[in-house]
Amino acid sequence: MYFEDYEVGQIFDREIESAILTEEEIIENASKYDPRDIHCDKNLAEKSRFKGIISSGIFSIMTFWSKWVKTGIDADGMICGVSIEGAKWLKAVYPNVRYDIKVKIVDKKIRKENIDGFVTYQMTVENPEKDLVLDFLVTGLVKCKRNS
Repeated sequence: MYFEDYEVGQIFDREIESAILTEEEIIENASKYDPRDIHCDKNLAEKSRFKGIISSGIFSIMTFWSKWVKTGIDADGMICGVSIEGAKWLKAVYPNVRYDIKVKIVDKKIRKENIDGFVTYQMTVENPEKDLVLDFLVTGLVKCKRNS
């Protein structure tokens, strides 16, 4: 998709594969980048309020965002990301749970006429109980068709 193809209010959900993080992935990532007990020490995590290992928030964002990127929907027009805003971790992300992902286009602004513009995506993630576990905004710089 190119800048002109996006419409504010447009929703992508069926196109995005659900995500399941394994305990091994969570521990491996956390051991390198966020070595808190709740992310990488099974025994201590079980004694925490979470009653087990949970994913680091940043690892969760990367994992869920990768499912959007793998759709290829924005591959032709995407130049680069420019911001992540308002990330809210509302519920813990546990291993071996299927999470459903939705992307909604919430804003778009032309940056340079016929060249490119900013598209803002809202990503929300729900657990199997339909509880919202993660909500954040990403703005990307996207090419116009005339510039492709």
